[in-house]
Amino acid sequence: ASGLANKYMSSDAQMARACLQNARAQSALVGGGLVLLLVAVHRSLTMPGLFDAGDQYALLLSLLAGLATTVGGVIAVWRKPDQRLLAFLLGTAIGVMSTLSVVELYVKNGIENGFLGITLATFAGAMVYVVLEPLLPKAEVLESKVENGDAGADAVTKMSKARLMRLGLLMAITMTLHNLPEGFAVAFSSFTSVGPIMAAAIGVHNVPEGIIVAAPVYAATGSRRSALALATASGLSEPAGALLALCFVKPYLTPTLLQYLLAATGGMMSAVCAIELLPEGRKCRHDHALARGVLVGTAVMLGTLYVGV
Repeated sequence: ASGLANKYMSSDAQMARACLQNARAQSALVGGGLVLLLVAVHRSLTMPGLFDAGDQYALLLSLLAGLATTVGGVIAVWRKPDQRLLAFLLGTAIGVMSTLSVVELYVKNGIENGFLGITLATFAGAMVYVVLEPLLPKAEVLESKVENGDAGADAVTKMSKARLMRLGLLMAITMTLHNLPEGFAVAFSSFTSVGPIMAAAIGVHNVPEGIIVAAPVYAATGSRRSALALATASGLSEPAGALLALCFVKPYLTPTLLQYLLAATGGMMSAVCAIELLPEGRKCRHDHALARGVLVGTAVMLGTLYVGV
């Protein structure tokens, strides 16, 4: 019996090592893609004639918004955030994004361009996210393995390092797919006065995303470099989305279509707050911190809109 147990333990260890090696290979592949994307964005910003000044501004805003995931990654590897801090950050993101969506992209947009069309565009944007959200890869299966463990143990003892690494990679893939349309939103808004505000709102939203990508990778590997690389790569799908928008959508863009696209973006952001951010914040089990974050985010965004930043 002891020999049989040792055999199974050896098999599990070999499987764990194989998973970690595969995960590290995927991390290296993501890092290579990250370098290529940075080179592409740099060339698009510096090569004359490739993009005009407005296009370069759109790429710069989307790049800055995407790099906010790196800020979250730094928080995760410098000082592991507790559930209270994560709830506050998620609440702040909810306050910022929902206020921008309602006040600027719906109410003001509706006053200036008519509420019927803007309302339909907002609803359409929300429905797009509702339809696409179930198709995004989920981490709940792996997360349930953490939650179903012993209540007194921490996450590292409840999951193998291989599974933690796989969870981090899965979260990176999920956030990458999620951030791609946000690049579209920043690119469209950059042609209006709301561009910097949109980039700032999405940047605030990206900070907790960087945390949830980097934290399991750092716990699995102990490598700050790998955790930060994956967190950064997940956010750089935003400038990639902006590139796609500028290359394939901008030629057909009119002032009216732009306003409808911004309204649809507001609907999508509201759906993200309701379907993704709020449930994740409630999982932290610190509703008071979540509510404080919502109030802070709302106040900051209202003040920003009031002064016209």
